[in-house]
Amino acid sequence: MKKEWAEKMVHLLSPSNILVCVEFPLYKDPNEQSPPWGLQGLYWNLLGEGVDGILHESGAGHSRQGWWKRLLSYSPERTCEVREGTDMVSMWRLT
Repeated sequence: MKKEWAEKMVHLLSPSNILVCVEFPLYKDPNEQSPPWGLQGLYWNLLGEGVDGILHESGAGHSRQGWWKRLLSYSPERTCEVREGTDMVSMWRLT
């Protein structure tokens, strides 16, 4: 349902709105089939490239331009101890 979520965000937000995503866990392999699911590269795939949210090791099919432009991404200074250094905040705007 990842692609459906990304498409819904396009319809819910206006071009002047900013979508803020908290991305964690980034350390976990996205192919592992148990929660919490790994998100490394997921938001870039869905929003920045406009692809399907399924991360392919080969990177094939990742050349399209998505509906979103990433304005900022950073690792927060403070987070819970277990996730320290393994999460990120990103901000997106419709193109």
